[in-house]
Amino acid sequence: MYYKIENGTLSEISISNIKSHGINIAILNLEELSKNYNQLGFKEEDLKLCNLSEKTRAKYEVYEDFSFATLNIINDQSKKINRLAFYIRRNIFIIVVLDNGLENISIIINDAIKKANNKITLEKFISYILNRIIDGSVGLLEKCEDNMIKIEDMIIKGKTSKNTNKDIFKLKKSLSLYFKYYKSIIRFVDMLMENDNDILDEENFKYLSIFESRIDRLVADVEYLIDETTHIQDLYRATLDYSQNNIMRVFTVVTTLFLPLTLITGWYGMNFKYMPELSWKYGYLGVFVISILIVISCIMFFKRKKLL
Repeated sequence: MYYKIENGTLSEISISNIKSHGINIAILNLEELSKNYNQLGFKEEDLKLCNLSEKTRAKYEVYEDFSFATLNIINDQSKKINRLAFYIRRNIFIIVVLDNGLENISIIINDAIKKANNKITLEKFISYILNRIIDGSVGLLEKCEDNMIKIEDMIIKGKTSKNTNKDIFKLKKSLSLYFKYYKSIIRFVDMLMENDNDILDEENFKYLSIFESRIDRLVADVEYLIDETTHIQDLYRATLDYSQNNIMRVFTVVTTLFLPLTLITGWYGMNFKYMPELSWKYGYLGVFVISILIVISCIMFFKRKKLL
């Protein structure tokens, strides 16, 4: 897809109508770029920047006559990641879809085009694209926060399961992914606004500045949520420790209760001929009663000390 911005208006064109004057926009896949890079004013060596082996790392390059970047775009609906490359020079802005996600990206681009009015500029169009990319982020972070509250409530009520720790880790992993994602977009915007090769019109940077403020707030929200997941992990560990301590306390009390009885059993298990209780008529009953009294005394003591 090819478009031009002329007299503040965005309109669709064919590749043959791309001119060196004015501003042109292209949304292509890698195959289309490989076929038409010459007509778009690029060299074959410039295509090597779209290195498909670097599927996870964002890249930012500034050259004398163009700027280049790659980003991993997270689709908020499908949770799929689409990798994009951007070529930006004075007269053309190219978005290259490096995987099979052209349909998803086309929806984003078309939504941005619908917002374009008769005062559109390249900087404004780029801000529309970026805003559309992160449109669902607030709702997504709110959903993460709701999940955190549910997990925290379960921990406080003692209704945790064996998967609770996995759920917390999964949530933290997702937030870390979004943190890296937003930071990569911020670095892309910073590269644009530094404008080292004077490609963009600095008078129109206000649109990018507004977007940067928006994504800065998202980064701050993600950092807050990551901190909260750390606190929830600490709470979960503390709950486990408390539960374990209670179990150990019960074991200790039970052991202490039976320790005197074990001692009595040891004494009366000795085979001495002249043990006085052996010939006493009520010897067995006396040992039994003494054992019961010892147990009752220990229980009363532990209850007084709030150990039971």
